[in-house]
Amino acid sequence: MAYRPHITDAPQVFSDEEIIDLMPKNFAFVAKLIGVEASLNLINTYGGTSVFVPAKHALNISHDITHVIGLKALQLLAEQLGNATIEVPMGIPITVAMRNKAIRDYAQKETKPKLARRFGLTLRSIRAILNSQEKPRSNENRNYDLFSN
Repeated sequence: MAYRPHITDAPQVFSDEEIIDLMPKNFAFVAKLIGVEASLNLINTYGGTSVFVPAKHALNISHDITHVIGLKALQLLAEQLGNATIEVPMGIPITVAMRNKAIRDYAQKETKPKLARRFGLTLRSIRAILNSQEKPRSNENRNYDLFSN
């Protein structure tokens, strides 16, 4: 069976800033607000769907999100985004970056065909990953402002 990284293992591989950079802009705000670990738990549970965040006065301990991210993080989320729906990403860029890092780590010990079998990829994909430079994607806007000093 091929190696598939789990989204909640990302803090063991990357720093919090690198993980936030791999997230979409609209969810990076949530990750900065409630923390990386809670946001990864949110991605793990609700990835690819939208989640309703209740208003601050409607919070209780038995809410579904409370069991995933904790009451304190839900309170922070309700203060900023209460009574709104947030879209939770799948977290695919994070898991792909974790997989590519693992491929680069194993590349010194194993041959490319063994890597392809271990990770369930083609030999061409393994070569492309090994030949590309490791650079985490940043969610910053690279367009420059014309009127800034």
